[in-house]
Amino acid sequence: MSRDFQRKYSEWSFRLILFSTMLALLAGCGLKRNPIPVEMQAQASLPGYEEVRFFGDTTPKHMDKVMKQWAELSRKNMLPDEISFLSLSGGGADGAFGAGFLCGWTERGDRPTFGLVTGISTGALIAPFAFMGSDYDPFVEMFYTTFETSDLVQQRSYVSAISGDSVYSTEPLKKALKEFVNHEFIAKIAQEHRKGRRLLIGTTNLDAMRPVYWDIGALAQYGTPEADQLIRDVILASASVPVAFPPVYFKVKAGDKIYDEMHVDGGVCNQVFSYPPSVHLADELEKIGEKRKITLYVIRNDALVTEGVQVEPYIGGIAARSLAGLIRNQGIGDLFRMYYTSQRDGVDFKLTFIPPDYNEKSDELFSPVYMSKLFMLGHSMAKAPKPWHSAPPSTTARKGPDAVPAEVILK
Repeated sequence: MSRDFQRKYSEWSFRLILFSTMLALLAGCGLKRNPIPVEMQAQASLPGYEEVRFFGDTTPKHMDKVMKQWAELSRKNMLPDEISFLSLSGGGADGAFGAGFLCGWTERGDRPTFGLVTGISTGALIAPFAFMGSDYDPFVEMFYTTFETSDLVQQRSYVSAISGDSVYSTEPLKKALKEFVNHEFIAKIAQEHRKGRRLLIGTTNLDAMRPVYWDIGALAQYGTPEADQLIRDVILASASVPVAFPPVYFKVKAGDKIYDEMHVDGGVCNQVFSYPPSVHLADELEKIGEKRKITLYVIRNDALVTEGVQVEPYIGGIAARSLAGLIRNQGIGDLFRMYYTSQRDGVDFKLTFIPPDYNEKSDELFSPVYMSKLFMLGHSMAKAPKPWHSAPPSTTARKGPDAVPAEVILK
């Protein structure tokens, strides 16, 4: 979530929770669904699909199969000399930074073809196009510099919000996904998946309160209209900030019955992710004799450092400040987890993020003016002499040792 969005989101959350609780006590309200029993949540599966998702806090059950394919591709000399992973974080409108960085990276001339791309929230919107390569840079630029709030969401009436599941409707975003993540595009993802490349999108299973990583390429292999829509639903779910946007429901089977599984923004569990820490990649690679260099590139659509402010002594201000701190510190924790996992596995770690001294403000949820400036910032940073940090910066330092101040980059 962007910084301005966090403040508005916190105030909405409190008001909706308060009024919804009052309304529920008086009459009982809310949408009806068929939730999966708690004791059956871990065994739920998608009818008609196999090995297309796994809990992000576990090792995939089909990990051996993935590594065997990697070994086969290596044996046939079908892998690049160096393997590159890319992780795209959440951040709402601040995703314009990551979009601009990718486009600037293309112009820099050393952007690799990624063997693994992962995305959360706004990063989930960018990830499929980053996965498919620089040919889709014009679309990424268009999306993050010309789209405004009304192109993506519609505000619901206060009554509808209280009696429903969100402040906004995401119908415009659904239509945009159907247009741009169409069957032809998904077929191209399937083709790359067969080459051994992987595209993972993270959501949060709100019933189980666990991260779920969806293998988009595996879903794309099915080639049906239903599978195509499932992919779009996964991307939408990953970007569905709770309270602000409605959850996405997936039909799952447990035992002999069908239930509704509720998914929301992947950022509820992780602001950014790569492969699960439970996967000891170094050990897995040693088993298949793989010795190629692996680099993990992380684009964090956030400034990482929280500036001091004087918090207003009212519920909305306290909630906004608390949520902003929770999200930011969770994101920092995610970066350190990924960094130490990389160190353990001999993976080269590269990180970029919004400079802490960048203080532009947005006048709406998705402002083309605000996003265009962030896009150009990311674009310029990617072309700078030192675009990457080799480790997460100190959470107390204003600038890392190799950081480039925003005012210098923008000159």
